[in-house]
Amino acid sequence: MIQLSHVTKTFRSGRGQVKAVTDVSLSVDTGRFAAIMGKSGAGKSTLLNCMGGLEMPDGGEILCFGTPIHRLRAGKLSLFQRRHLGFIFQRGNLLSYLTVAENIGMPLTLNGIAGKVRDDRIEALLADIGLPSAATALPHELSGGETQRVSVARAIAHHPKLLLADEPTANLDTATGQRIVQLMRDLGQDHGCTIIMATHDREITDIADPIIGLKDGQVVREEK
Repeated sequence: MIQLSHVTKTFRSGRGQVKAVTDVSLSVDTGRFAAIMGKSGAGKSTLLNCMGGLEMPDGGEILCFGTPIHRLRAGKLSLFQRRHLGFIFQRGNLLSYLTVAENIGMPLTLNGIAGKVRDDRIEALLADIGLPSAATALPHELSGGETQRVSVARAIAHHPKLLLADEPTANLDTATGQRIVQLMRDLGQDHGCTIIMATHDREITDIADPIIGLKDGQVVREEK
């Protein structure tokens, strides 16, 4: 279970202090596909980054499967992220100098998974995302939808407990975006992964549960 209690995050800017997240408390049960909904600037990305330890909250507590990640020092936090978390970003964030297979295999290598086990898992994931012949392709040779499919495979490769996706369909057409979300859901279910996705795409409401509404950094509704 993911639990947030009174989480607050403030940034300094030329306009002074800006509260991106204000007193947010929520929970997501293990194995759920949750959506954080809200317009641009609502605080979705900041909240997601806090959940994954990419940013530290100024106040409040974040328990990730019982681990208080807001208290972990850099080394232990990095190890926790490497073992238990997967991230999908809006633009894919694939490493341009690595092939598709090498990008997918990176989290496996970092977790000490090598040899035939690593190769077999990469091959299986390439088949799962519908790109079995793209192993040696470089990121610039992929379409936007293919890039995001590879990003999903990379994020799920090491069987993380939690998958965090920040607007993964924002730069895709509707049909491609729906396929990406379905892929995330299917792979998450196959591996028993909890998924939390930040989005403003209303189509997600058909499959997400719970739906967490965010406005001006505050939870305005939570639907099951």
